Amino acid sequence: MILNTDIPAFKALVRRSHLTKDQKDKDTYDNCYVFALQSVSGKILTFHIMTDYGMLRSRVPIHEIFMQKPTKDIPFDFKMLWDSFAYKVSVIEFSYLVDKRCEVVLKDKSKVWATYMFTVDWYDNDYSEEPTDYKCAHVLQADDGYLLAQPNNRILWRDCNFITAKFPIPMQDIKVDSELLSVESQSDRWVAENGDGFYYEIKEKV
Repeated sequence: MILNTDIPAFKALVRRSHLTKDQKDKDTYDNCYVFALQSVSGKILTFHIMTDYGMLRSRVPIHEIFMQKPTKDIPFDFKMLWDSFAYKVSVIEFSYLVDKRCEVVLKDKSKVWATYMFTVDWYDNDYSEEPTDYKCAHVLQADDGYLLAQPNNRILWRDCNFITAKFPIPMQDIKVDSELLSVESQSDRWVAENGDGFYYEIKEKV
């Protein structure tokens, strides 16, 4: 079982009230490094952090971590639309998306601007293996300082160098994938020649 995984480490702030469980500390923030992620199936994404006073803390929820003190914070269930799908998780920083800007459509249909950080993807579970249910989560830094973990269909990417066209069709006409094809499911139609040749022939059955 994979529960924890490294992420590209980054400096951040952690809300002190999460550490003390005292609401009088809700407007106080401590410096930290965020260096790893933990995925518990059916729960919010959490992180491992190190404070600048030497406390290592695990399972800090995404909604308690900030890149700067927020002025327009949003509810925790707006920051991450879906709970983690599994304990088995992979993290990748897509080089093509690094520092890309985007608009995120929140669950109340309001929009916030954000910047890409890295992507969380789950595997070996019923949801991720079913094409119509598959979702990853892009971790983003919202302009107001909080973090977001949002799927593809809640994000409108922006790039003044390439993304210049308008949607050519109504957005509601874009459909989810319904299947993930297997090339070998067609194997009853084809046969590879016998022998030890490296560049073997593949012939259609008659």
